[in-house]
Amino acid sequence: MARAGVAQLQQRLDGLLAYLQPYWDFLNCHMVNYLTDKHWISFVPEELRQELECEEDIQMAIEELFWTREQRESERFPNWSKHLRRGEQEHLKYFKDLITTLEELSGGNENKQQLSIKEFMSAKKCHEVELTASLVDRLIQRTGEAENIYIVDAGDGKGYLSSRLALQYGYRVLGIDANPANTENALERNRKLQRAWNGLTERADLESRGISPKCRDKQSSPKDVPSLQNYRTTARFITTDLNLNQILAEQFTEFSISPSSPICLTGLHTCGNLAATCLQVFHSQSQCQILCNIGCCYHLLKETFSQQEFFGNKSVMDLQTDCGFPLSRYLQNRQFRMGRNARMLAAQSIERTLNAKDLPNISLYYRACLEVLVCRHAPNLKNELQVGKVRNFKDFPDYIQKCGKKLEAKWLDDVHPDELQALVQDYSLDKHYLELFYLLRMTFAPALESLILLDRLLYLKELGYDRSYIVDLFDAVISPRHYAIIAFKS
Repeated sequence: MARAGVAQLQQRLDGLLAYLQPYWDFLNCHMVNYLTDKHWISFVPEELRQELECEEDIQMAIEELFWTREQRESERFPNWSKHLRRGEQEHLKYFKDLITTLEELSGGNENKQQLSIKEFMSAKKCHEVELTASLVDRLIQRTGEAENIYIVDAGDGKGYLSSRLALQYGYRVLGIDANPANTENALERNRKLQRAWNGLTERADLESRGISPKCRDKQSSPKDVPSLQNYRTTARFITTDLNLNQILAEQFTEFSISPSSPICLTGLHTCGNLAATCLQVFHSQSQCQILCNIGCCYHLLKETFSQQEFFGNKSVMDLQTDCGFPLSRYLQNRQFRMGRNARMLAAQSIERTLNAKDLPNISLYYRACLEVLVCRHAPNLKNELQVGKVRNFKDFPDYIQKCGKKLEAKWLDDVHPDELQALVQDYSLDKHYLELFYLLRMTFAPALESLILLDRLLYLKELGYDRSYIVDLFDAVISPRHYAIIAFKS
């Protein structure tokens, strides 16, 4: 089992930061400025640019270096190969001394059989819920507190994880979500799932044994339906001041909840600051004995030392009283800042992109061309337009027309169609360079995510939680945010 201490984590962070140091401007650049600010010349090292002389070279580089992944040793692009190999060394999955496996965590003991229940959720969510619920059960069984423990699911959402823990594993679960509509939807979904539970579990069990189940009968199963009494929800915004023990007592009035009643604090894809807050709540509230957290939406993290931030979800950001990055004293003492664009990049999935051989949508190129028009016709708006998603356009003039309507920008309507056609023709070769630039930048995503996750693990280690771990839980192609932070108090 990975038992990395404070010094070892600091050393890993030092190496990671040394690698990233020359690239921070590149990692925080905005793709909309690719053409106007000449990103290819500004940020791509000269030794990489020299290996590309034409469009054919670009297409060949994408094929050899990205789509044909086993061919990292490219004779045609040796500098690119070297650059990409160096970056891969900073991916968390290769830090074997820091990653704990599920087998190591459970001591080789298997828990209840995982049931693949695909109804009421997507295949992605099914994958995540099954593995997370199984992991939470393993962690609780390991402590011997299964009969007494309460599970708090932070960022409960529609109740996917909490309802599985309550129905399949029989735990008492409280789902907490900031959105009152989510808590109501979670209860309604759980009621539907409860009514269908016996049939779904029987079907899943047969399928797991290679037996084709019979067509479903409309009649309900005669077996006892699981009770809803062990699952509750409440709408709260989670901060370190929120007393979980008090809320449990309010929600589970029929049980005797003492200040020492153990709590497992879990969360599946806790968004933005909520992941960091969960670590802080785990530390601040003594009854929290187990932590199991999978975070996401790094761009919504509130940074201590990053000043220039834009948040689309400002109403949620205004509720946040604590900063979520950096958490560790080690990075705080350095006054380390990451930047929103770098955090947004950390949430991108290079694994999915490579698996699907997926180049960026044409809208990214069109948005960069739009910024050229901004500089020509409305320079006061450079870096100011928030366009968002534009759908169902057939070409660049149509894209510009929809942007003008969406932004209520009459100056865009006045741009002559001939200028629009000339613009995309003039930058036609740049479109291909932009695609390679996009892929190159995305290769840094795993290293940036490693930085965020190692900061969280170091925070727990600094506080004395020796039994804290990082677990690689999900298939990275199915679920890009696939790392779980685990901690025990005793």
